[in-house]
Amino acid sequence: MNVRFLFTWSIVCGFLWPASFAAELPKFDPPALYLTWQRDPSTTMTVHWHSDWTEGFRDPALQYQEAKSRKWTLAVGAWHPMPFTNRIVHTVELTGLKPSTEYRFRLGKLMAQGALGFRFEPDSPTNKFRTMPATGDQPIRFAVGGDVYGDRERYEVMCRHVAELDPHFAIVGGDIAYENGNPANARRWFAFLEVWMTEMVAPDGRLIPILPAIGNHETHGNAYTRGGGGVGSGISPNRSPYYFSLFSMPGKPGYNVLDFGNYLSVFLMDSFHANRVAGPQTEWLEQALGRRRHVKHIVAAYHVPAYPSYRPYRGQVSEMIREHWVPLFEKGGLRLVFEHHDHTYKRTHPLRGGKVDPKGIVFVGDGCWGVIPRKTHPVDKTWYLARAESVNHVNFVTLQGDRRHVKSVNIDGHVIDEFHLDGKGPPVVSGNER
Repeated sequence: MNVRFLFTWSIVCGFLWPASFAAELPKFDPPALYLTWQRDPSTTMTVHWHSDWTEGFRDPALQYQEAKSRKWTLAVGAWHPMPFTNRIVHTVELTGLKPSTEYRFRLGKLMAQGALGFRFEPDSPTNKFRTMPATGDQPIRFAVGGDVYGDRERYEVMCRHVAELDPHFAIVGGDIAYENGNPANARRWFAFLEVWMTEMVAPDGRLIPILPAIGNHETHGNAYTRGGGGVGSGISPNRSPYYFSLFSMPGKPGYNVLDFGNYLSVFLMDSFHANRVAGPQTEWLEQALGRRRHVKHIVAAYHVPAYPSYRPYRGQVSEMIREHWVPLFEKGGLRLVFEHHDHTYKRTHPLRGGKVDPKGIVFVGDGCWGVIPRKTHPVDKTWYLARAESVNHVNFVTLQGDRRHVKSVNIDGHVIDEFHLDGKGPPVVSGNER
């Protein structure tokens, strides 16, 4: 495995490919192609794709251009093997892009060309993406859900609903492919990424980037409660060979924050899978939140819920999160936090200091994108729950100005819950509250 480095080399091709030659080019359709970010999404994009090394070597190279331009720019990145498979993961980060701009890109090969070095030969279909706005003046839309590829049919149907609603990106809150870090289950990632590539395409044809948080089914041994990954025993990023191999964000150690200009910060946290809740992760969270007091919208997403809708309230990891993270979320001014793991839909009352408070945080979850739903705690007997339902769903968030609007859509494409938060005021629930 080569040392992970990423560099961008840009040249402008000074010629157009003859139509007859282009028609003869063999087409490379990658088995997986997906987007994410590592730095400001208004000026960068990270492109991942896979190839099979048994079918020949491929450089991690692509060309990109503004949609309205005829000039192609070459970018070269790095590659590494996907563990225990024949696949190679290619990664190219594009930088210096224009905000709110549509780009096209195509994959290809670097071919030797005498003293001039290399020439690029495109051999794939052209895809497109769009950079994020530089400011939050216009609506920012994103989807949030977790516990994804349990059942393929449910997963595919929910992805279609997500794509139809045209989010700028999607946050996935763990338990993504359910491979449990097991080489025997690597093909579950093949299937997950195949569906994502084909279904998570916006109505205008652009690919929808993914921001994945880690869950227990991304770790060897299946869960934080057994197989050597239990509370109080050894855990490590090395127990998650696929998650860290496939995605540049969040990268190791397994938690990170992505800043969209100065209007949105997305925290992807690790709820005791590759990292403990307390200790270095909590210390990092406190410092990172302290540096973002100027950011208007801050959201956090992770796997195990602080306020579960199916599992026990006194669960060890839930108690850790309530003890170590929730007070920092409150101090940092968060109003929305997304949790998963329980395979239900839930929305809490606004919470602060361990009780209902109109100016508190609304916790939304609980991870039921493509798995079989579970029975929920009774809402009337669970002090923190405002709404809970056994249903597949994905949440859609729209940010504009001081407003945070959230609606949750089920597997039939129907809105099952909807509310908004304005400034520091209490949540306002729409008419479909039950």
